[in-house]
Amino acid sequence: MYSIRHKLFYTVFCLFALGYWQVSFCAEPLLRSVSIYGNREFSQRKIIAWSGLKIDKPFPSGSEETAAKNILSKFALEGFYFSRIDSVIQNWSADSTKIDLDFYLTEGHRLILKSLQINGDTMRTGEEAPLQSRPGSPLFGIMLQADLQDILDAKQETGYPFARLIVKELQLSDDSLDVITRMTSGPIALLESVRVLGVTSTKPNAIAREARIVSGEPYNPNRLEKARQRIRKLPFVEEVSQPALIPLGSDRYDVMFQVQEAHSNSFDGVIGYQPGTDGEKGEVTGLLNLTFMNLFGTGRKAKILWERTSEFRQALELYYEEPWVLGFPFNLWGEFRQEIQDSLYLERQFSGGVAWAATDVLSLVGSVFQEEVLPDSSGREYLGLNRSKTWGGALEVKYDNRDYPDNPIRGLLYTSLFSTSEKSYEPSANLGDLTIRRYHADLDWCLPIYKRQILNLQFHGRFLESDEDPIPQPDIYRLGGAQTLRGYREDQFLGHLIGWGTAEYRLWMDKVSRIYAFLNLGYYEYKSPSDSSVSEGWPWGYGIGFRQGTRLGIIGFDFALGEDDVLATAKVHFRLINRF
Repeated sequence: MYSIRHKLFYTVFCLFALGYWQVSFCAEPLLRSVSIYGNREFSQRKIIAWSGLKIDKPFPSGSEETAAKNILSKFALEGFYFSRIDSVIQNWSADSTKIDLDFYLTEGHRLILKSLQINGDTMRTGEEAPLQSRPGSPLFGIMLQADLQDILDAKQETGYPFARLIVKELQLSDDSLDVITRMTSGPIALLESVRVLGVTSTKPNAIAREARIVSGEPYNPNRLEKARQRIRKLPFVEEVSQPALIPLGSDRYDVMFQVQEAHSNSFDGVIGYQPGTDGEKGEVTGLLNLTFMNLFGTGRKAKILWERTSEFRQALELYYEEPWVLGFPFNLWGEFRQEIQDSLYLERQFSGGVAWAATDVLSLVGSVFQEEVLPDSSGREYLGLNRSKTWGGALEVKYDNRDYPDNPIRGLLYTSLFSTSEKSYEPSANLGDLTIRRYHADLDWCLPIYKRQILNLQFHGRFLESDEDPIPQPDIYRLGGAQTLRGYREDQFLGHLIGWGTAEYRLWMDKVSRIYAFLNLGYYEYKSPSDSSVSEGWPWGYGIGFRQGTRLGIIGFDFALGEDDVLATAKVHFRLINRF
């Protein structure tokens, strides 16, 4: 028994010792130093960086060959195509645990571009591409490759999608090179119409018109890519393929896009809770927004919105938009909005206008509007209101280059609005006509900082300039709540001048989902109509939230605190967006 145990112990010990010895023997040496000899144009430090070798790091077998290839490839990128590694000397330490490398190299001469010849079909005036490679200058392979691609692109952009550019010959003499190419144009392609495949509920023309292709125009890949981007931004399109050419004969082609439709209608519901102050009970706020972005499959839009910002104030809004009026890229729209402020007054607005998409990212909107304020007896007594009617017009500029409007990774959304109007009161008020001017600016910028981490910065400003002093309450702006300054009650602050900004750190999950933390800061300036006193402030808040796509829809949650809030007075909002 003792003998068996002894032999077993001895065997295990020997195996362990053998394994330990093998691990120790096979451990990779450390690279102690690297030296470069023969360099003239480039420093030793730069060449070592090219090699990819790391000092005081393990040196696997064969690393010197990889390093030599890296060095030569970098020399080639710099125009030294005749450089070579003459030898690599390895110097080992006495215990073979460290190694020094010495690279002996010959840089050679930098290759000069003697000429770049394009034979075959010549380029017509206006087709020439500006080249970076110039005869008599050093030849850089990447730059020459980019120039050849630019030459080919310039030819294709004039209506020749099947053009080919082939390098036929390279003539080397001493340290210079002649590059000889041949251009084959192929047949010209004239575009006839746009075909849309994959749609079931949308009329193909509602998508095809966004391409803005005119029958008979030459093929241009840049214009087709912009057409694809315009189609992709339609609210009822999920994905769109690259354009394909369908031959019709006689140099005529149709452009085909394969489209995946998106759910274009949505139900947006928000419910919030605002804790009470000074012993008052809390109150519930809410918003219901029913939006149709593709009525009858034609791209027409409609919206019905109901909003309750407090127990004293609620609003109703109706909106309709008719796209591509008379076949032109102009949209006509109309809107009705009504607000009820407790038993004090009713405010009603009718507006309408035209929107023009000037470019793929820039649009202009012109509008006219009429506003009417109908005070109750309480509004006349406590707020000094009189019945009034306002007529005016507005001009809005919008720039939007965001990649995913619902949940952007990168891009900028900027809007600015200027409006002017004339206000008149009922005769009994003994007030003449008054001029009102409004200035709005909004900026929403998304910047990816690392992988799926996004920094979102927002800045918003509103300024009202009026002949009326003090400015009555129905005209002024409201600040606070889920849509402006989170962490505060809906419409908590009033002002003829307001602004708010937000810094939001987002973890992007997908096109509709994200997790975020935010910090927002606001400003307001208000002149009271009762005693003409001026108040101003810089409220700030912070919080966290998320948006998550589910089978039920997009679920959202915001938890926000204001400047003096504790957890018990936090503002909470739940949101559900269901698309159908």
